Amino acid sequence: MLPLLNSLAMNQHNIDLNNFANLLLIAYADKKFTHEELSFLADKAIELGLSDQEIKNLLNNIENLKFITPKTQEQKEKQLTDAIYLTMIDGNINPKEYQLCLTLAKKLDLSEKYLNNLINLVKKLWQNYDSAHGK
Repeated sequence: MLPLLNSLAMNQHNIDLNNFANLLLIAYADKKFTHEELSFLADKAIELGLSDQEIKNLLNNIENLKFITPKTQEQKEKQLTDAIYLTMIDGNINPKEYQLCLTLAKKLDLSEKYLNNLINLVKKLWQNYDSAHGK
């Protein structure tokens, strides 16, 4: 790989690692992980190409992790979408989870209206998935 491409790939990997760490923090906000959250996080780790060692390091240091704000608008929107999906993993979003997502949206300079639109979109996607799979 050319040095510049290697550098870009490494930068993207660091962005993915930071985004995954942020998702861990969101899932761990209640100081525990549900089976559904762990399943989502495992799938996300595979999607992002994270190593077992990277995940272990994050989990071993979860109490010391700090939220890292994504840099680009696209990264911010992706982070919020993943956070919404994670908090709605049981099909609903309770008031505490909503407040967590709202706080995240504000931290990412995204509006409450944008957050609500994303939540509605995720709900529709879930309903379509459930309908297609006889749930």
